[in-house]
Amino acid sequence: MSKGESLMRNKFCAVAVAGALVAFAGFNVQAADIRVKGTIVPSSCSFNITNSIIDYGRIQPNALSATQYTKLERKSTPFSIKCDAPTLVSIKTQDNRTSSKVPGMMQVAFNSTYIDAFNYGLGVSPKNEKVGGYIMLMSHAVADGRAVRVNGSNNNGATWTVGDGALAQPPHLTSWASSSSTAPIKLTAVSGSLLVQAVINKTSAFTVGSGINLDGHATLELRYL
Repeated sequence: MSKGESLMRNKFCAVAVAGALVAFAGFNVQAADIRVKGTIVPSSCSFNITNSIIDYGRIQPNALSATQYTKLERKSTPFSIKCDAPTLVSIKTQDNRTSSKVPGMMQVAFNSTYIDAFNYGLGVSPKNEKVGGYIMLMSHAVADGRAVRVNGSNNNGATWTVGDGALAQPPHLTSWASSSSTAPIKLTAVSGSLLVQAVINKTSAFTVGSGINLDGHATLELRYL
């Protein structure tokens, strides 16, 4: 093949390719869209307290002390949490009568570890005098068929320690752990007893008058970790 023929053939191929590109560009372009959607949400859990009203009934003034705090009997009600998949959960509490708590009361009535974060107010007398407080604990917990221990965090879940089950107010949280760890475990069901124990203020600090209603009110919130 001569040099001229080779050059002509290359030119022809270039023209042929160019022509093919132009020809393909003339077709209508067909396209279809695809969308990828979904929602990432935590597993759904329910929280139930069998009896949400703890009633001490009639309390006789002569059963109370004028100089010391009086601990009333400890009462109990079942609680349960159920989730549709293994989930990390905790309990956050809020005292809705916080202005009525007697500072330092639980440390005197129980021990020094019961700081005011564990103290929930019982309301005030008609003369706006503080009546007392109460503590709450979770005990006898069983998660997915096995006994677990109650643990606590005092920094919104950043770290955890073994606790006695007492429920404390923010930044405290309460959860459940295996016997060999302090870290919360994932669970689909946990049940146990919610214990409540009221403590009445010294009667020298308030006026009984014609009667005083105990008016404790707290919110227990299920929180996902």
